[in-house]
This record gives sequence, structure tokens and C-alpha cells, in this order.
Amino acid sequence: MYLNQDCVRDCLKFIESDLAFGHFLHLSDFLESDNLNGYSEQDIKYTLMKLSETNFLHSTPTIIENNLIAFSTGMLTWNGHKFLDTIRDPEVWSKTKKVTNHLESVSISLLSEIGSKVITNMIDKNL
Repeated sequence: MYLNQDCVRDCLKFIESDLAFGHFLHLSDFLESDNLNGYSEQDIKYTLMKLSETNFLHSTPTIIENNLIAFSTGMLTWNGHKFLDTIRDPEVWSKTKKVTNHLESVSISLLSEIGSKVITNMIDKNL
């Protein structure tokens, strides 16, 4: 299955904005969120499964037969915040995607590197 990078970004943004410290978000919160209604249930579930593998979240997925049936997360990790801080800005995200659109495969770490370079170029232009 294809990992939708926009869904990755939007799920991270949703966690950051909707999760109160000391609380948890569950699978139903993601599936019912207006912020994620542009994505299929399958895209959201797959993204959450993959995000739980990245060390971007303190999460507990329950997967049976390659299907996410339960999920909870308490917060983003340091690395999750670092990645989101790199790609949160809509202009940075747009330019990052423009650089990667012609590539067949782009890893999350490569997105972060390119996003960092985009930010650096934007800063350099303002100096």
C-alpha cells in the first residue's frame, strides 16, 4: 500500500493540535476528525500503523491480520515534533513536495532533509 505523505503530515498536525497533555487520542478520533476527512479510513489506518513504527509517536497500535483495529497515542516524540516542525509551514511543504513530485519513492527522512533545505533557502533569501 502507498504511504500518503500528506496524510502523514495531517495526522501529525492533528495530534499536535488536538491532544491535551496527559490525554490520549484513539483510532475513532482520527477517523471522525474533520481535519482528516479527505482521507480514506484505509489511508488513515495505514498512516497510523507506519507512524507507530517511526518513533514519532508514543503509541499503541493493535494490528490483526494486517488491519489496524485499535490505536491510541499520548503524544508526539521529540523526533515527531522535529519532523513536523520541518514540514508544518504550508509554503515549505508545498516547495518540498514540488522537489519530490517527480521521484518515484521518497522516504520520510528524505522529506525532512529536503524540508530543512527549503527552510534554509527561504532564510538565506531573507538575509
